[in-house]
Amino acid sequence: MQCSGSWSKELNLEKKNDGDEYNDSSDDETGAVYFLNKTGTVVVATNNLQRSPSKQYSSVITVKDNAETVYFLSSYGTIMACDLTKRCFTELPKLLPPFLEYSIDLVECNGIMFVVLLSEFYESASLRIWKLENQSWVHVGMLPPAMSHELYGRKGDINCVGGAGNKILVCFNTSPPEVYCRYFLYDLVAEQWSELPKCFKDGEAVDFVSALSFQPRIEATI
Repeated sequence: MQCSGSWSKELNLEKKNDGDEYNDSSDDETGAVYFLNKTGTVVVATNNLQRSPSKQYSSVITVKDNAETVYFLSSYGTIMACDLTKRCFTELPKLLPPFLEYSIDLVECNGIMFVVLLSEFYESASLRIWKLENQSWVHVGMLPPAMSHELYGRKGDINCVGGAGNKILVCFNTSPPEVYCRYFLYDLVAEQWSELPKCFKDGEAVDFVSALSFQPRIEATI
């Protein structure tokens, strides 16, 4: 991984803007980043603005060749990578123009970081999975259009998780007053999507479902 910044025990995390090939300020002359908020309005991202409050803590860690790398979402919605072994970091290339990014989440599966991205364009929704190879994004899978189109215009958010079994779980939730939840499972090996049934409690469908990965233990309480 080519890093654009570094830190040591004496220094805080810093980024070097000069010569950073991934520091793309082409959005406008000031380098501002724009995206769609929950109401479908194009807004400007600021340092403390999140697409969803929960995304502030969205991160995954991978281990490859004894090197640990942490991936997380910045306040701008861009993806950052921190190499804990080399003590350096970089901002990864953008997947799509900022105005197309609607909801994004990171997952780890078998030591690989994947990005799940929900976007809307031309009156249709698209849910895709990507992975990073040699500093370039590689398309992994796409939810069939007949299924993803049903998510269009609902102004929902996704939360995802990966784990053993080469599968990625995607939960789609909308906010009140219209509660709408869908759950999709993608098999990385078979390259197939399936939809899970709704989650019920006391005979009623729950209003919100979040993907969670944990080690099965007899004393675990959920």
